[in-house]
Amino acid sequence: MSFPALEKKLNSLPQAALAEIFSYIDYISYKFSDSEKRSSFESKKKGFGCLKDIPCKMSPDFDEPIEEFAEYM
Repeated sequence: MSFPALEKKLNSLPQAALAEIFSYIDYISYKFSDSEKRSSFESKKKGFGCLKDIPCKMSPDFDEPIEEFAEYM
């Protein structure tokens, strides 16, 4: 796929989809980063903070109450 064709498709998407694509690009960049960096990351012990270098984003309203559970609270 050429860059102009990709740009045309990206311009036709809504802003929410672009944010999701941006997050996916971060994941792909991490996945295909140099193997030395990944192997040193994988050799670390699991525990608190072990996922700090993995790109992920949480919704700003993550801690807000869910409307569907209002009757149970």
